[in-house]
Amino acid sequence: MKNDDFIFEIRTEEIPAPALLPARLELSRRLTDALAEEGLAPASTESYATPRRIAVALRGLPERQSDRSSEVLGPPAANAFDAEGKPTKAAEGFARAQKVEVADLVVVDAPRGRTVAARRTIPGRPTREVLAEVVPRVVSGLTFPKTMRWGDGARSFVRPVRSVVAVLGGQIVPMEVLGVAAGDETVGHRMLSNGPLRIEGPDDYLTRLRGAFVEPDSEARRIQILDKARKLATEVGGQIEAHADLANTLSDLVEWPGLVRGAFAPEFLELPEEITVTAMRTHQKYVPVRGPGGLLPHFIAVMDNTEDRKGFIAKGSEWVLNARLADARFFFETDVQEGLEARLPALSHLTFQERLGDYRKKTERLEEIAESVARLVGRTDLVETVRTAARLSKADLTTLVVKEFTDLQGVMGGIYARRERHPDAVWKAIYDQYRPASGSDDPPREASGAILSLADRFDSLGALFRIGLVPTGSKDPYGLRRAALGAVAIAIGRNWRTDWRPIARKALSLLPSDLPGPGADEVIDELGRFFADRLRSLLERRGYAYDEISAVLNVGVWDFADAADRARALSEARRHMDFKSLILAFKRIRNIVGSDSPGEPRPELYREDAERALAADFLQARQAIAGFVAERHYREAMETIASIAPSLDRYFVEVLVNCPEEELRRNRLALLASIQKEFTSLADFSEIVVEK
Repeated sequence: MKNDDFIFEIRTEEIPAPALLPARLELSRRLTDALAEEGLAPASTESYATPRRIAVALRGLPERQSDRSSEVLGPPAANAFDAEGKPTKAAEGFARAQKVEVADLVVVDAPRGRTVAARRTIPGRPTREVLAEVVPRVVSGLTFPKTMRWGDGARSFVRPVRSVVAVLGGQIVPMEVLGVAAGDETVGHRMLSNGPLRIEGPDDYLTRLRGAFVEPDSEARRIQILDKARKLATEVGGQIEAHADLANTLSDLVEWPGLVRGAFAPEFLELPEEITVTAMRTHQKYVPVRGPGGLLPHFIAVMDNTEDRKGFIAKGSEWVLNARLADARFFFETDVQEGLEARLPALSHLTFQERLGDYRKKTERLEEIAESVARLVGRTDLVETVRTAARLSKADLTTLVVKEFTDLQGVMGGIYARRERHPDAVWKAIYDQYRPASGSDDPPREASGAILSLADRFDSLGALFRIGLVPTGSKDPYGLRRAALGAVAIAIGRNWRTDWRPIARKALSLLPSDLPGPGADEVIDELGRFFADRLRSLLERRGYAYDEISAVLNVGVWDFADAADRARALSEARRHMDFKSLILAFKRIRNIVGSDSPGEPRPELYREDAERALAADFLQARQAIAGFVAERHYREAMETIASIAPSLDRYFVEVLVNCPEEELRRNRLALLASIQKEFTSLADFSEIVVEK
């Protein structure tokens, strides 16, 4: 069957950079999946996007669908044919409804017994017909944080649609997408090219657009931007900070990656570097330039053009940045006139959450929780330090700099605390209190910062869960998933092995007693499940198999560092040992014992050599495992567990567990239950999947 390539482009007005990558990936995935359901899976899929277009190239599409057989069940065979095998009215009516001859009906074995069925062949449709139906449906189903309406307001999309390209095998596929008829023409760069571009296929699409100053591949744009930025930075004796998120954003701001270098007033280098960098990187999307001695008074900006002939783009960028930095200097100089302690009363005017009160109340809770965390992890020497840091931690929310540069909350508090000559452990804790802000972010630098960050996260999680604001689906307005994941990461990174439930209870106990919602025990249970999901996510990122993670989490979640250690030990033991017979034995034990608690086994009731041998091996292993677990040598403990696998195999071959004698049966169940209870304190080995 002949294969063809399909190119689809939807061209719009300027799409915001944050929406571009998700839209490109969603269109590619949904279109590929929809065609696969129709039996038209492409050999390969490529997707492209610029601020003015999103495109998908499907290569190797078949010319048409394959023919398929359809079988529709009808009445029972006993009702469709009489005793002589002649069709009844039921059979004739069914055949007529299915548009087949009665003679073509067949009898098949169905779940309800012998049943009449109609079989017919459904011819496959041409691919272009299927595309004409699937593509508009897929595009209409794309999701965006915000959409726009245009024309008569009947349709909505991320931005108004200007044209559509849909070409299969060099021919236009007739369709209408969001009210726009598809064709084979697009346009190049809005300033650097002239006239329409006729498209015949994916390769032609890429070649013609690049010739018209449009680079459709965002990764290619990103690489070009970084290469050009490095060159411009070296010309002033510096180098760029290749910030991944910023580089991706810059590539999605332009169709053709051009760059200019600008400068700002050197006196602004006297500002804290965090302010200057945030003004450039976050607010203006400029790339900072750094020299051997620190930040240089230069920046690099992206432009959707080949060159800045008259320098207007650079001058405009410089004017905007200098104005913003002048504002920042005024805010900073005003802020430092009032100390952090003096700002605390103003926190009572900032609402944390309408049912949970203001930030003054939150900081009062944080002092208590931070002290509890410090004592729990054995850092009583930091109690006064973390109480001070907690009391001052939210004061910067009242500053002018943070009101203008919201990304700097916490950071500015740390900077102001350092200026006020607070100890390093205090100002660094304030500075780092929101770390890690993402999975790739660094954790707090010192123990005091880790304690404050944990306290803040447990307060927010406990309080918001207490009033029922649990994240659902993709909605998480308070960032609770990020908060929980950060808490897990901090505990594991610090190797703080402890049960965190007392901290969760402490956080709940500090909330107003008249809050509506579930009780503390119910909240703790819900938080446990929530933390388990975050712990699972973190362990998956570290490469552990899903069944290994399930085996560990089934026997303990709240000691995050300990769970991570057990996952690592299980994974290592599994790779270096033959666990198969042990895992199968544990699955069998679980099936036999279930949830029963038959008590302790009585040695005098052992009748078979195999059960005596198993009991002896188990007692010896249990003693060794207790020592290993006390030292948290979990791999050695699991290897010891595996050592009883031969005894378990022999036991199940030679011993009848469910024997007729009740006393013997209960004793044998008790031995198996003891083994299960002892060993599954490390991991639920029955969760491990064994290949057949």
